[in-house]
Amino acid sequence: MLGYSLQGRPIHLWQLTRGIRSFLLIGGVHGDEVEGYGLIERYLASGKWGSLESKAALWAIPRLNPDGCALGQRLNANGVDLNRNLPTQDWVAASLEARYPPGPAPGSEPETQALLASLAQIRPQFILSAHSCQSNPCVNYNGPALELAQAMAAHNGLPVTDDIGYPAPGSLGTWAGQERQIPTLTLELRRGTPLDQVWQEQAEALQAVLEWAAQDDAF
Repeated sequence: MLGYSLQGRPIHLWQLTRGIRSFLLIGGVHGDEVEGYGLIERYLASGKWGSLESKAALWAIPRLNPDGCALGQRLNANGVDLNRNLPTQDWVAASLEARYPPGPAPGSEPETQALLASLAQIRPQFILSAHSCQSNPCVNYNGPALELAQAMAAHNGLPVTDDIGYPAPGSLGTWAGQERQIPTLTLELRRGTPLDQVWQEQAEALQAVLEWAAQDDAF
């Protein structure tokens, strides 16, 4: 366990397999994006990750924002968007839009601190964070992750992009992908998709990108 949310809910970090490379799956950054964290949780329960044993150390944080998930809200219990709270070089205290409050300071939230602790512990060479959106679902990539995005998109048919169309200071993509050149994918699923359909459409794609990343010559 990584730590606790503001309301005292545990934030779990699971190690699923062992290997030389290290990969991290993240769900539930935004608590109202059940399509994203539902996919990660179902993948963990499926056991499909077993094929990665000895190829890569696969880690997962199924619900980074357990309070938001319990409350069905985007923000954490402090009213902060965790994907604007990371200590990026471009972090700003002003909220660019009302729905993206960055918090009083970078890294101010216990959930963000738990994520940073996991990143320091794991030192991942590939990160995938699963979200959902009202429009324009896609495989968004930051850092040297174009081929990973293409490997995933080949199985789920979503467009690949390195530009979501608006600035995201304090985001994981900026902190990990752009500033530290850690290959980072943000999977944006369509909001409201039934969870069984999400699994049908995304399970093979998620497995494929992990298998691709685990190849000896992937990086």
